[in-house]
Amino acid sequence: MRSPGTAAIRLAGLTAGFGAALAAGVWAGESATLRAADAGVSPGFCPALRVLVDAAASGFTTLRGKPRAGGEHMWEGTKRLPGGGDCIIFAGSPPAYSCTLYAGDVEENADGAYDRAVSGVKDCLTGSWKTTEKIDGVHTRTTTAAPDAGPSLRVVSRDLSGDAYLVELWVDAPRK
Repeated sequence: MRSPGTAAIRLAGLTAGFGAALAAGVWAGESATLRAADAGVSPGFCPALRVLVDAAASGFTTLRGKPRAGGEHMWEGTKRLPGGGDCIIFAGSPPAYSCTLYAGDVEENADGAYDRAVSGVKDCLTGSWKTTEKIDGVHTRTTTAAPDAGPSLRVVSRDLSGDAYLVELWVDAPRK
């Protein structure tokens, strides 16, 4: 017959071992998400971005919502990025998925949205993904991310007028 102390020790050992294994699995599997969160990006950003990147191969057909009113070959995007606004699918060649991350009149908020999105892209898409930034004027910046093959991403920040700022994330399907 076991004593109550022996059962408690075994349970504590199993709990500690299971907790350590679980923590190691979470750390390894979600390290990109944790890096992005450290940069101020929502923990949901990496998984949402992965859905968009994975859907690019099919031209985003799995993410098509209602046809966009007043648009030709445009649909509402059904997958949103955390903290973002509307998303649109364009059926051009190649197809593209665009999400608004910021639209407003506060330059610092636009800069923050752009910087967080760029950090998120860099932290979430590792491996063969390479990024480049182009600055075109005072308030226009574009960071492009692309692997050796496959879809590419663009984070675009621009000044639409005197003080109306727009930050978008674009996922472009690979050219066929």
